[in-house]
Amino acid sequence: MIKLIEMKDHEFKQYLDFMIPDYAKDISSNYNLPMDKAVEESEIMMKELFPNGLSTEGQFLYNIHDSHINKQVGILWFDINKEINRAYLYHIFIIEAYRQLGYATKAIEELQERVKELGMDSIGLSVFGNNKNAQRLYEKMGYTSSSMSMYKLL
Repeated sequence: MIKLIEMKDHEFKQYLDFMIPDYAKDISSNYNLPMDKAVEESEIMMKELFPNGLSTEGQFLYNIHDSHINKQVGILWFDINKEINRAYLYHIFIIEAYRQLGYATKAIEELQERVKELGMDSIGLSVFGNNKNAQRLYEKMGYTSSSMSMYKLL
């Protein structure tokens, strides 16, 4: 059974140390942006979304914990927008050794329940075009495309 456990301040620092360069790699490869610019974009995004760190209202950052094996298997981050009754899934990360074991599905099911409890009636998310595994997961769980961005290198 998985549990979503609120991230602590010292874990948040570790998360930023991981998330900023990881997201920058995705930005760089998907938008053909030089890595130094992608890191800068990633840092700006995190500062804007977490101006008060973990105390930022409306942001929810959890460790995904499997109580059967008593280990953290991943991370889940979402926010809520009360004005439009929508949550937004920013990041779900499953540690490599625990991938393809159903943890992402279980974490999203738990996310959906929490979001309902918070009074939201939908969840939005974005997926990079080259992340086919995530696309398949979301489609399997009933998520549909609402828009698509495309580009061509010249």
